[in-house]
Amino acid sequence: MKKILIISLIFFMSLPFQASATETISESMQDLENDARREANQKMNRLEEAACMKSETECLKQKTKNRLKESTDAIADKYDEVTNVIDDD
Repeated sequence: MKKILIISLIFFMSLPFQASATETISESMQDLENDARREANQKMNRLEEAACMKSETECLKQKTKNRLKESTDAIADKYDEVTNVIDDD
């Protein structure tokens, strides 16, 4: 009986989080492309950071610059994803 109660409770609590909006296929493909591009950039940045032969401060400066760029790209892409979902309503 407890399992049924817990399962039903989880189901009804998750209903408000299920969005009725859907993205178009082109928007979904753009999201996947953005994710792949960000991941590739992140891996290249990590590779460059691992091979850094400059002074420690220069390497840290480059690492900070890379992280800032990655964060900016991620925020911009997520903003576009959210606006695509909202625009469909």
